[in-house]
Amino acid sequence: MKTSPPAQPAYILHSRPYRDSSLILELLTPEFGRIACVARGARRGKQRRQQALQPFSPLLVSLLGSGALKTLGPVENAGAPLWLKGRSVYGGLYVNELLVRLLPEGEAHYELFAAYQRLLQVMATLGDASNAGLEGPLRSFELQLLTELGSCPSLDQCAYSQGAVSEDGGYRLELERGFVPVHREPGGALRAGEYRGAELLGIARAQRDGDWPEELLAPAKRLTRSLLFTLLGEKPLQSRELFKQVYGK
Repeated sequence: MKTSPPAQPAYILHSRPYRDSSLILELLTPEFGRIACVARGARRGKQRRQQALQPFSPLLVSLLGSGALKTLGPVENAGAPLWLKGRSVYGGLYVNELLVRLLPEGEAHYELFAAYQRLLQVMATLGDASNAGLEGPLRSFELQLLTELGSCPSLDQCAYSQGAVSEDGGYRLELERGFVPVHREPGGALRAGEYRGAELLGIARAQRDGDWPEELLAPAKRLTRSLLFTLLGEKPLQSRELFKQVYGK
């Protein structure tokens, strides 16, 4: 007698209609990372199952079948849905789109799953007053994702000397190598792709401690945008376009 596979934690990243009454779901799980499955009959009427299959809700799911496209088995709530408001909704859509676009299918990502849970919990506490509370948590998640993808160079190590980044130095990001030193006159302006050593060390510290001083948010955003662009290419993120339409930036 066949036994059902054990249920595991999951979040829904994306869903799209499939055939007459089903959905194809993109899930984030710790064991399989991003994985696709068919939720059969999920669009039939107003079933309770369809109502449960919402983004940002912690679920326990069973995935059936041996092929690449699994079938969604029993689903249970693993906690109360996290109701995101205002800018946090778009932040959640943004990280979901990043994961769908960039995360390989079928690879375990335990730490990234935990980071996603922490991000949702933080965003659920934020109001809609400004971006200030949202920026730090988003940068932390982006850096975690880039690290797991092998696309985040060491922030505190000079690629040229293999020694520590100097707080007073200037560095240029070279994608294939990391951060290499550049000559900069005292007080001179940074050029595109360059960072102060103090900024890189501060970003590394903020990523480790989860505490983001305001002055680090702009260079951190510049850094993650640059690294993500090399992976995403020219195709724009729909969530970013939606945010611009609503908030104008």
